[in-house]
Formats: sequence, C-alpha cells, structure tokens
Amino acid sequence: MRNTAETNNPPSSPFSVFFLPEAGKGGIITSPFDRLFPAKGRQGRSGGILVLTNSKGISVLFLIVAMLLMMTIGYVLSYLIPTKQKSVLFPIYSNQAFFIAQSGVEFAVRYAIDNCWTTTTELNDNLNGTTKNLGSGRFGLTYNFATYGDKLISVGEVPVNTERRKIVVSNFTSFLTRLAITYFNSASTPADNETNNNRYTAVTPPGSMQKGDLILMIGQARASSGTLAIYNAGGQSWTPETQQNQTNCRVRLFWCTFNGTWSANPSVDLGGNNNNTVVMHVFRPINPCSVWAVDVAQVSNNFSAPSSPYTVTISGISTNTDGALVFAAWATADDNTWGSLTGGWSTPGSAQYRNTFGQDASQTHAYKVMATAGASGNVSKNQTANGGDAGARLIIAFKET
Repeated sequence: MRNTAETNNPPSSPFSVFFLPEAGKGGIITSPFDRLFPAKGRQGRSGGILVLTNSKGISVLFLIVAMLLMMTIGYVLSYLIPTKQKSVLFPIYSNQAFFIAQSGVEFAVRYAIDNCWTTTTELNDNLNGTTKNLGSGRFGLTYNFATYGDKLISVGEVPVNTERRKIVVSNFTSFLTRLAITYFNSASTPADNETNNNRYTAVTPPGSMQKGDLILMIGQARASSGTLAIYNAGGQSWTPETQQNQTNCRVRLFWCTFNGTWSANPSVDLGGNNNNTVVMHVFRPINPCSVWAVDVAQVSNNFSAPSSPYTVTISGISTNTDGALVFAAWATADDNTWGSLTGGWSTPGSAQYRNTFGQDASQTHAYKVMATAGASGNVSKNQTANGGDAGARLIIAFKET
C-alpha cells in the first residue's frame, strides 16, 4: 500500500494511463478534463461539478432518457395487456351464466307444463334440485315452497362452479297456466271452395298441437239420409253430439280432448260418396292438464231461407262456468259465403268452408270465450253470396275440468 501521508499525494488517477503521462511524478494531478478541455473545461465547471454546455451532448442525454421512458412504458403495457385479457373473461362468463340461468327458467316452465305439475307440492317434489348441463356451463333449479314460497330460483354457472348468475321468479305457478281459452288452428277437407266426395273423409290435423287441446270436428253431408259417424278415431276418444238433419244438409259435431298423439289422420263416415265436408277446429285450454267437458248441452235446429240481407240468427245460451267456450255453427246446401258476424264473437279458421262438388254445400262457425258465466247473447251471420238458403244450425258450450 502506498503511504499517502508521506507523499502528500492522492492515489494515481485511473485515467493516468491514457491521458496523464506525468502521473506519479508527485504534486497535485491535473484533472483530465483540464487537459482535454483547458478553456471550456475550466469555464464549464462549478464547484467540482461538470456542467455540459454542448447542445449535442444534451440531445444525446434526452435521447437516452426518452429511450428509457419508452422501455418503461413498453414494460408496463406488456404487463397490463395480458392482465386486461384475463379480466375480459369475467363479463363474458357472467353474461353466459345469466343466459344459462334464463334458459333454466324456460326449461322449468316447459318441463312443468309438459308433466302437468301445476301445484306447489308437485313442483317441490319434481322440480327442486334439477340440474342440466348446457354448453360450457350448467343451470340448477330450486323450488322449495317451505323455505322460499312460490318462487323458482335458477342459477347459471360458466364454467361449472365458477361465474354464477341467479334469476328468481316470484309467483311461479302463475306462469304455468294461460289467462283464457284461446283458438289455436283449423284444418278441413276440402279447403274452402274446392271439392270432395269421399265417403270416408279424413282431415290432416294442424301441426304443433298439444296435449289437452280441445278438438271440434264438424262433418257435413249433402244427403237426405244416413248417419254420420267417426270412421278412424286417430287414437282419440271422440264424443258425438246429436246429428242435425235438414233437407240435403246433414250435420254432426264430434269433439275430444287431445291425448298428445295421433295414430292416424281422423276421418268421418259420411254415409256415401256425396258432397262431403269435414272441418276441424282446435282450441287451447288455460291449464294444459285439463280435461274438456260440456258446460251447456248442444241446442240444434233447422232454419228457413232468410230474406235480404239474409241474416241467420242463433239464439244465445247461458254458460255455467267462468271461462267457458261457446261454439256455434251454420250449414246450408249451397255454396254460400258468410259475413257480418255479431260483435264480441270470432270466426275460427276460414270465413266459410264451401264444397263445390255436384250441387254445392257450405258451413261456417263462430266462438266466444265467456270470462264470466252468464248469457252469451244471440249470434248472427249473413249469407253474403248466393243468399236465401235454408239450412241447419247448432250452439254448444265447453269447459275445462
């Protein structure tokens, strides 16, 4: 070790090898900056601190700082972007879970209706605890009347056991019934203003029928004799009403509660190969698990040829049950068109069903849903074309049980 006390000199500068050939000769060593920049070096120093006055040097310094700043920003962004991508999954899964929970509610309603579970006990025993996988998640259903009352709780999870959304449906049993009996659809053989003379006339039922639907089938034969009867039941249990006979116009109503399955297209034996027509109307109940019954027995009779404006009126009936369905029908031995229906009543299917085979025939119908039991009021229609024909008419009411 060098004895700096004896020489009274500091250790040699590390720059002496390159810049100070006289280093080590003793005395105070001149700063390398004084050697390199004798004038500017002394002018640019203050208190031992080098002050840069060259603008080129400052630009380089700023460039270095800017590069460091950009590197820092790049590093921060490289950290934040993957984090953001991961956080985006949360709202995606959350939305998926919500829609799966909503699907659970729709499943519960349809599942309960299809199985006729309309009471709180039935729902508690059969719906509570049901889970179903759906896509990348699943839903779970809770219906516990003792704990939550009449509430359905549907919880959606995506993926399973992670993101969860819950939907609560209050008064759940109210969603399992309709507000009123509704008209669904119609079918006929033949279609309006076409021909048919098949003795065993079949009808292709409307699609998408549901178990519990009320089916009304009206057979008409332009004949002076013969009894109309079901030929092929199509897997249903039909009830025939009293046949109404008028000269060359024989009409009979058949009805049943649809059991959910057709074994074949139903058909009616119309007694001969005459001008034959079969019309089917379908009505949907409030409760799909109901069974249909007659509320007011059929009243039928013949009517004489009306005078202009050729109005034919059917006397009303008084229903016994709230929400009953009243149905009326007119039939003639001519290809009449019909219109001017009494207000408050509706026409199911076509305005009329004309059969132009041979000497023609026609029938038309109307219905009214009675929210409150009572008088239905009279119902009228006009023969708007080829008017002035006699015929047969009927009226009847149905209820759910």
